[in-house]
Amino acid sequence: MLFFIAIFIGAFLLFQVQPLIAKVILPYFGGGAAVWTACLLFFQAFLLLGYLYAHLLSKIGDVKKQVFTHGMLLLFSLCLLPIGSLPVETITNLAETDNLPLTNVLLLLATSIGLPYFILSSTGPIAQHWFSLANHNQSPYKLYSLSNVASLVALLSFPFLIEPFFTSAQQSWYWSVMYFVYAVVMAALLVKITQNKHLQPCHEARDEQESITKQGHDFVCLYTRWTPLLWLGFSTLGVIFLVSTTNAMTQNVPPVPFLWVLPLCLYLLSFIICFHSPKWYVRWYWFALFMLTAFIAIFMFFIGSQFDITSQVVIYSSILFSACMLCHGELARLKPNVEQLTFYYLTLAFGGFLGSVLVAFVAQNIFTQFLEFPLAIVSLFILFSWAVYRENTRIDKLSLTSIALAIFCGVTLWQLNQLYIKTDVYSERNFYGILSVKDVNVDGQKERRLIDGTTSHGTQSLMPGAAHIPMSYYRENTGVAIALEQLSLINKQNQQSLNVGFIGLGAGTLAAYGNKGDRYRFYELNPAVVHAAREYFSYLTDSKADVEIVIGDGRVSLSKELKAQSTGNFDVLVIDAFSGDSIPQHLLTVESMQLYWQHLAPNGVIAVHISNTHLNLLPLMQGLAQQSDKQLAYFKTKAQTENGHDTQWVWLTDNQSLLDNPVTKSYRTPITTNTNTVVWSDDFSHLLSVLK
Repeated sequence: MLFFIAIFIGAFLLFQVQPLIAKVILPYFGGGAAVWTACLLFFQAFLLLGYLYAHLLSKIGDVKKQVFTHGMLLLFSLCLLPIGSLPVETITNLAETDNLPLTNVLLLLATSIGLPYFILSSTGPIAQHWFSLANHNQSPYKLYSLSNVASLVALLSFPFLIEPFFTSAQQSWYWSVMYFVYAVVMAALLVKITQNKHLQPCHEARDEQESITKQGHDFVCLYTRWTPLLWLGFSTLGVIFLVSTTNAMTQNVPPVPFLWVLPLCLYLLSFIICFHSPKWYVRWYWFALFMLTAFIAIFMFFIGSQFDITSQVVIYSSILFSACMLCHGELARLKPNVEQLTFYYLTLAFGGFLGSVLVAFVAQNIFTQFLEFPLAIVSLFILFSWAVYRENTRIDKLSLTSIALAIFCGVTLWQLNQLYIKTDVYSERNFYGILSVKDVNVDGQKERRLIDGTTSHGTQSLMPGAAHIPMSYYRENTGVAIALEQLSLINKQNQQSLNVGFIGLGAGTLAAYGNKGDRYRFYELNPAVVHAAREYFSYLTDSKADVEIVIGDGRVSLSKELKAQSTGNFDVLVIDAFSGDSIPQHLLTVESMQLYWQHLAPNGVIAVHISNTHLNLLPLMQGLAQQSDKQLAYFKTKAQTENGHDTQWVWLTDNQSLLDNPVTKSYRTPITTNTNTVVWSDDFSHLLSVLK
C-alpha cells in the first residue's frame, strides 16, 4: 500500500507545482506564453534528470545502498522548503538581465524548486523498480497509470479549487506542507524496503503480455535495437504537440493556469488510457481520428484566430488528444520487459526533454512562425508508418496510407504558407512570440500593419501624404487620442509641454500626437517590436516630440526608476502592452496601479486600452478605480469602415476639469450595464472572472 500512496502523492505534487510556480514568476518576465514554454522545458529537463538518477540508482547491486542514497537526498530537500521563497529582489534582478530571458527563467526555477522537483521526478520509476523486486508476479506498469491519474487530479484541482481561493503565498505553503507529508510516507517506504529480506533482481514479468496475447490482441513488443528510437520519437512528438498546442491556445489569450492545465491534462489522460489497458488503444480507430484532426490542424494554423476562444480551445484540444493517443498508444505497444523498465522511462523522459528543447530553442531560432505545430503532424504520420512497418515487417495499407498523408499534409502546408507570407515585409520570432510586418490592400488603400501573433498592433497608411495620420485603435476621437490632445491644449495654455509614458510601443503610432517640446517615453519588452517600429514605420522618426525608448518590461522598468528616486512625472501614462490579443495580468493589479500613481503628475491620467476579443476588462478597471479612489471614464469608439476596429479605452484620474471638458463629455460612453467589479492583485488574479 505504501508504494501506491508514495507514487500517488509524489505525482500529485510534481504536477501541481508546475502551474503554481509558473504563475509566481510569470509577471517578472513579461507575462507572455513563452514563460510557460520555458517552464515546461525546465520540468522536462528535471524529469529527465530524475529518471536518469532512478536508472543509475537501480544499477547499484545492494538495495540498502539505494535506499540510503535516496533517503539522504530526501532529507536534504526538506531544508529547501518552503518553495518559491526567493526574495523579490533576486527575482527582479534575474528578470532585468538583458537578452537572457529563457536562461533566467530556468535558473530561477532551479534555485526555487530544483531539488524537491528532482526528488519527486524520480519517485515513479524508482518506486516501480522496488515494487517489481518485491512483487515478482505483478506488473509495475499500472503504477505508471496510477501516477498519471494523480497528476491529472493535481492539474484539474489547481484552476478550480486552488487558484480561485488561495493566494500565491498560501499555495506555496500548502504545497510545502504536502511535500513534508510525502517525505514522511517515502521514509516509511524506505524503512519497509530495508526490512524486506526477500528482495532480489527480477528478470522478467511476462504474465500480462502473455494473457493479452492469448486473448488475441497484437499488443506485443518485438524488442530490437531500433525500438528505443521509436520510444524516443513518439515521446518527443507527444511533447512537441503539447507545447505547440499550448502556444496556439495562448497566442491571443493570457497564458494563465487554466490554459496551461487543459493541454497537460489531455496529454496525461492519453497516457492513463493507453497504459491502463491495451483494449483502450485501438490502432486503426485512433489513426482515423488523427487523420481527420490533422486536416483541421493544417487549416487552424492559418485561420485559427478567426474562431472564438471556446471554439479554438475545443478544436486544439481535439487535435492534441488524438495526436497524443497515437503517440502514447504506440509507446504502450512498445513497452519492454520489467528488467528494462528504468531505461524505458529514461528514454521517454529524454524524448520529452528533447521535444521541449526543439520548441524552446531550435524552432525559435530557425522558424519565424510556429511551424513546429504542422511539422509535428507530418512527422507523426512518418513515424507511425515506420512503427507499423517494423511490427509487420512489410508495407501494408496502414503504413502506406500514413506515408501518403504525410506527403499530402506537407505539400498542402507549403502551398498555404506561401500564400500566407506573400505580404510579409519583415518577420521575426524570439522568446516573446512571433512578429511580422505586412503590406495589405484594404478598400483600395495600401496599409502597413504590425502583427503580433495574429493580432494587429499598429497600422500606417502607405498612401501619399497620409503616413502621419494615426490609424486603427489609436485614431482620432478614441479615448487615448482625446486624453493626449486635451491635456496638450491645457498644458499649452499654461505654457508647459506634455510628458507622456507608454507601456507598450507597437508600431509607435501614438508618437504621431507629440508636439514640439513634448517628452514621450515608451517602455517595450520585446526588442523585435522596437526594431520593427524604427525600421518599417515612420511614426517615431516623424514625431515632433522628443521620443525615448526603454527596452524592458514596463512595470519592472518603472519600479527600477522609482528605486533610483526617479519618477516619470507623467501627465498621461498609457497602458497598451498587448501580446497577441492578451494583456499581461501583472500590469492590471492593485500593486501595479499604486506604482503608476507614483509616476504620475498631479491631475495625471492613466489611459488603459481594453479592446479585446475574448476578455471583458471593464469590470476589472472599475474595481481598480474604486481601489485607487479615482474616477473612471469609458470611451468606446465604433469602427469607421467595414474592415476597421471598434476600440475601447478607459481613463483613471482625479482630474475633474478634464472630465468636465465638453470634448470629453461628448465622446465619453456611459456605462449602462451593472456588473460585479473585479479586483486583481499580484497575489490573486483569476482569468475566468473577466472571460467573455
